[in-house]
Amino acid sequence: MPFETLSKHLFHWDSQPMKWAMRVRVALYLAQALEYCSSKGRSLYHDLNAYRILFDQEGNPRLSCFGLMKNSRDGKSYSTNLAFTPPEYLRTGRVIPESVVYSFGTLLLDLLSGKHIPPSHALDLIRGKNFLMLMDSALDGHFSNDDGTDLVRLASRCLQYEARERPNVKSLVISLAPLQKETDVPSYVLMGIPHGSASPPKETTSLTPLAMLVQDLISPLFMRFLKRLDIKTMRGSPMSSRSKCGPTRFRRL
Repeated sequence: MPFETLSKHLFHWDSQPMKWAMRVRVALYLAQALEYCSSKGRSLYHDLNAYRILFDQEGNPRLSCFGLMKNSRDGKSYSTNLAFTPPEYLRTGRVIPESVVYSFGTLLLDLLSGKHIPPSHALDLIRGKNFLMLMDSALDGHFSNDDGTDLVRLASRCLQYEARERPNVKSLVISLAPLQKETDVPSYVLMGIPHGSASPPKETTSLTPLAMLVQDLISPLFMRFLKRLDIKTMRGSPMSSRSKCGPTRFRRL
């Protein structure tokens, strides 16, 4: 992908921090992608983190294929830092759909704070009603307290110790949709990244955000590889276009 990872834009930005409207957009698009995966029978996305989210030429966020490649049906694969690991995995060694929601909660913390904060520390602040201390200081004055509170509460729900108390991915989409701001502004503008190339721009006016997210970006070679892994209905899946994927490094197209 041409504009690198969410980790780069949140934790290692050069000229400007990611805007609030873009952070909330990333959260919504990610929730939509997870809902799409779930609807296709792929409810387990392993080790979801800021390195697994990449930005395309339009500045829109997309899921890396790596978490789905590891998505064995028995749910036994997980490799993240233990401080960010879902509690049920520490107890049983298994990943369940609710584990993905827990990891989504850690990503919400990343988006809120601009840092990779361990959930235990964040929850202590939330319980002490000091949740505004979580917020990225670079965002001061750029979001309403109500919107910040809503997003913090959603993160807290995702990070519940008991898996059954977490929302499902459809609920995430429903909760995030009303928080969207500047919906008429293209993502590349919000991201402050260059736009335009020798090739003509893609027509996007007839596409919803979800449709844009799940356009076919899979190379023919990689499609054949994924079919051998029994990943079906490749056309329209929210994965990145590449023949090799990794957790922290991504090749440009």
